[in-house]
Formats: sequence, structure tokens, C-alpha cells
Amino acid sequence: MQKESLFSMAEGMIGARIDYPFEGDPETAVFRHGAGKWFAICLFVPRRYFGEGEGSEYCLNLKCPPDLAHILCGNYGGVLPAYHMNKTHWITVRLHADVPDEEICNLLQLSYDLTLPRARKTERE
Repeated sequence: MQKESLFSMAEGMIGARIDYPFEGDPETAVFRHGAGKWFAICLFVPRRYFGEGEGSEYCLNLKCPPDLAHILCGNYGGVLPAYHMNKTHWITVRLHADVPDEEICNLLQLSYDLTLPRARKTERE
């Protein structure tokens, strides 16, 4: 999935915004509900995390139920327990691996829904 498509989809979600909260790091993008909770983060992950060589790769971390995360990690080489976050409740998705764009979009929406503030969840139900 192209970075631009991913960012466009996130920006189209109700109340969502993207910011760059880390001083001196113009690449790490946090997708938030307004000024609040994160529902995704795009960041460079060292290739050694994937058991590969040098350098890094731009990836997406998303919140995901543990049972689904286990299935996704088994079905796609491009889904792993999250880099630099809770590995039970978050996953890392390699944007240019074997994960179909439609699946990435569905996972982004799921992460958004899982992290909705309680008041918004109640309104949606």
C-alpha cells in the first residue's frame, strides 16, 4: 500500500488527524482521534526486526485483538507482533509485503474502532 493512500484513508475517518509528535523526526506519523488516543503509527522499522539485513522500512502499527493478531501473523509474512509497542495488542504491518491493500484498510478501520473514546463508542452503538 502506498503511504499517500494510507494517509488519505486515515484523514477521511471522522475526527481523525495525523501529527508528527517526535521532535526532530519528520517521518514518524501518529494517527489520532482528534487530539487524543492513537489508533495507528507509521514509522521506520529496522529490517533486522524482520530477520533481514541493513536499513529500515516504513511500516504501520495498529491495535488488533490478540486472537486476530495471531491469525494474521500466521497468514501473512508482512504482519508481525508490533515493533516498539505492546506485542499482544498491537501489530506491525509491512506496507509493501504480502498484505493486500484491502486488508490493510480493514485493519486500519478496526484499529480506529477499537481505540474510539468511550463516549464515541456509545454514540456509534
